[in-house]
Formats: sequence, structure tokens, C-alpha cells
Amino acid sequence: MLRARLSYANVISSIALFVALGGTGYAVTQLPRNSVGNRQLKANAVTSGKIRPRAVQRSDLAPTARGGARGPRGPAGPAGQAGPLGPSETIQVKRADTVPIPIGAGGAATIATITLEPGSWLLDANTTVVFGSVDSADYFECLLQTASGDVLVKGLMRGGGTPGSVLAGHVPVRIGTTLTAQTRVNFLCRHDNPVTGATPYADRTTLQATRVGSLENR
Repeated sequence: MLRARLSYANVISSIALFVALGGTGYAVTQLPRNSVGNRQLKANAVTSGKIRPRAVQRSDLAPTARGGARGPRGPAGPAGQAGPLGPSETIQVKRADTVPIPIGAGGAATIATITLEPGSWLLDANTTVVFGSVDSADYFECLLQTASGDVLVKGLMRGGGTPGSVLAGHVPVRIGTTLTAQTRVNFLCRHDNPVTGATPYADRTTLQATRVGSLENR
């Protein structure tokens, strides 16, 4: 039995035949950096699965792709819960009747009363005092005072006039105060000296309290 013996000529001829049949192509196992560009990519080659999540920014998109046409307005949502009451609240007490003002030391007439909750308040009280003639050195005193006896503010009106005449004067009293507990505030008027003629009285009395957010004394 004869064995085939390889010679140099046989090897060269085999390689030449392989190249002729396979052409000049070769395999590439690693691409150079930045060697692939737009020309190397096939159409529709980049799909959603090839893009890392949140890698594409709004600035990467064309202006026409950044937002479509605005859709119709949706229905209104349900109304929210009502918020807490604001700091504004006004309480007013008016008296249509007249209140006699006692004469003599220690006497006073409570002509209006109001009860207030804790907080900051602006108090505005006024009345018209009607009286017979009194000495010009005398005066009527109207004041706001708590039920416990703390005087918040006083207002004065001087007397004087022709004997036998009937006089009247407006007495306004105003103050801002902060209460730490529920408090009853009284509006009182008094006169410590004798009066000539009829007993004086308070008329057209109003006591008003307005709650405010805060008070600042300057």
C-alpha cells in the first residue's frame, strides 16, 4: 500500500486554491475606537432595547418630537376641604335704649358687655353722654374693663355749660389687646360729682371687637 507524501509544491497549491475560493475576506474581532458612524449604521438599526433607560435627554430630540399638540382640558377635580378660619372676625353689640349714669363716688353704669375668646382683638367702644350742666372742672369717664376688674383703657369727657341746659358729648374708647383666656369685657361710664338738673345717661352705645392675627406696639 502506498502512502501519499506531502511536498512543498502540494502545500503551496492547496493554499492558493483556498484563497481563490474564499476571496480576500477576513474576520475582525475588535473595532478601533470611534470607527462606527452614521454611514456604518443600517436604517432602523437602533431599537428601544439598545438604548439605556433615561439615557436620551429632551435636548437630544428634534423640536417636533419634544411635545405634541395640547389635548383637550380634562374635567375639574373634586373640591378640596375647607381650610381653617382666618384671623378676621367682628363681634358688635349695639344698644338702642339709654342707660342712666349714677352720680357719686364709686358709682358706674355698665352700658355694654361682650365676651371674647383667647386671641388678639381690636376693641372700639363709643357712646353719647347726655347730661345737665356741670362744673367745667368735672368730667365723665368711660372705660373698658374686664369682669375681673382690670382696666384696659379710659376715655374722658369734660363737663361745663349754662345752668339748666342739656348738653351731650361723644366718648370714643379704643384699644388693641391680647387675651389668654375667654374674657368678658364691660363698657362702663361714671361721674363722681353731683350734676345740676336731670340724671345723666348714655345713649347710642356701640361696642365692637375685631379679631386680628397679631398686635405690635410701636
